[in-house]
Amino acid sequence: MQERQVQLVARNSITWMVLIIFGLLAEPISAVEPILWREHTQAQFSKGESEGVSLTREGVVLLSPAVLQVADVKEQFVWDLAVDTEGRLLIATGNSGKVFELVEGADPRLLLDSPEVAIFSIAVSRNGTVFAGSSPDGLIYRIQPGKDAETFCRTGDEHVWSLVVDGDALYASTGGSAGRVLKIADDGTKEEVFRSPDPNLVCLIKASDGSLYAGSDQSGFVYRKKPGRRLEILYDASENEIHALAIGMDGLLYAGAMSGRAAIGGQREKPSQSKGNGPAPSLQKSILYVIRPSGATVRRWEVPDPMLLSIAEIQSGEVTVLTGDNGGLYNVESDGSATLLTRFPDAQPWTFATLPGGDLWLGTAGSGKIYKLAQSFKSEGTLMSVAQDFSIVSNWGKLGWKGEVTEGTSITFQTRTGNSKTPDETWSPWSSHLTDAAGSQILSPPGRFIQYRAHLKSSNSKVTPSFREVRLAGLQENVAPQILTVGVNAMGGESNGAPKGNDKTKNRHNGAGGGKGNWKVSWAAGDVNNDRLVYDLYYRGRDEKQWKLLKEDLTKSSFLWNVESAPEGTMQVKVVASDRLSNP
Repeated sequence: MQERQVQLVARNSITWMVLIIFGLLAEPISAVEPILWREHTQAQFSKGESEGVSLTREGVVLLSPAVLQVADVKEQFVWDLAVDTEGRLLIATGNSGKVFELVEGADPRLLLDSPEVAIFSIAVSRNGTVFAGSSPDGLIYRIQPGKDAETFCRTGDEHVWSLVVDGDALYASTGGSAGRVLKIADDGTKEEVFRSPDPNLVCLIKASDGSLYAGSDQSGFVYRKKPGRRLEILYDASENEIHALAIGMDGLLYAGAMSGRAAIGGQREKPSQSKGNGPAPSLQKSILYVIRPSGATVRRWEVPDPMLLSIAEIQSGEVTVLTGDNGGLYNVESDGSATLLTRFPDAQPWTFATLPGGDLWLGTAGSGKIYKLAQSFKSEGTLMSVAQDFSIVSNWGKLGWKGEVTEGTSITFQTRTGNSKTPDETWSPWSSHLTDAAGSQILSPPGRFIQYRAHLKSSNSKVTPSFREVRLAGLQENVAPQILTVGVNAMGGESNGAPKGNDKTKNRHNGAGGGKGNWKVSWAAGDVNNDRLVYDLYYRGRDEKQWKLLKEDLTKSSFLWNVESAPEGTMQVKVVASDRLSNP
């Protein structure tokens, strides 16, 4: 409760005067309403930091698939992967320009040791012939079964970004000074199919009708070249780069666009300006587009990562997407919802390939390691929430959750608290583990901010615990309301104090309508607990000791007082605010 007074000169005085008296009376009340913090959606959970857990589109948190290291090629980068008909994995690497072959259970076998810095692209034909595109000399190497590697084609460009095998023909998208698509015959002779004003065409794919699609790295164009037709721009994305393309089982084209630019290893730099047709897009956004043959395009999915690196349709309408820099692997559904399968906190995955048995293998940039996404679950994982702001220092109630725990699995929670938005050394340490899903008393000390960390564990790789809701309660320290301003207006006359008589609330105040002999008393109040406030209005003469009640239980912040019956002379008005409605 708090009061503020204002002193007035009586109605018959010639000169109006006002003196605001800061008479503050605080009466803290112990009762306040608890505040419930509840998280139960994928969007809420995804704001936190996850390791070893999946976040489904339905908002369920569970252990992610196990990620197993299957090989280390001892190179700095794995730029591209391809799989042949026998299930061999072909690995293009840098910065020593090597190609490896990998069979599960065996060590990588070196197929090509070129003088180039990087092998950016790799493709394999039905008969097992491997083609590898290099940088910085723009060479294409051929490795036929049982034969040594050979220089197959000199493109005349600096980089060979992508390769596509189609029967006896090989197609390449290149870059450097100009982005081109080349067709290379079986004897290594090349033919320019088309060129782009962009310096690089970084991805290439061929449809069953013979159409070629390519994505550029500055204009964000998706090009299409139909057999016997002129080159056309099928789609102009607002993002700078179309980095990945895939064709679905129903003939739809998937295009992965990113606002950031591939920059690992210093091979390419991020752009510093927009495309010129609008403001520069955010560097923290990538888009998955679905493009129909007519060119009609739908933005299916957006992710706040600067790079979208690789895409593949795993079944009709369902697409696997790999992003960076945060290293996320997602399954995107036809309705645009997505499941975060896993993140890679200790590696930067760059590309993936799916083996005939359905296993997904990933190559990394920065380490040269090959990982396999297993058909089993990790043994443990964590999800750490954002820090929740309770506005003022609060005491804590219980934390509970909804989920499923089977034999051999467990879910526990920890909390920590502090008074800064970002957790630091001034925060409390993580509490001991809370184990009761129905509700465990939070053990962390009072604070303004609170954060939880969920721990999921399983001793059986075939089963996982899961939860879909977390809730915890905080009880704010009750703080007395504050009256910020008090003022008086003689209706039709001069102003005493704060709000002017020109305000638009004159027909919404407490008391009777305006007119001669009426004063409007107005005030502003606030309450950090967001309690409902009521006001009592008092008055007295300057020389009087006792306050007289003018009006009580006012819910508006103004009152019209007819002073015709008030005593002559100077009077004082007092406003008392109370939060008793919220704190009975």
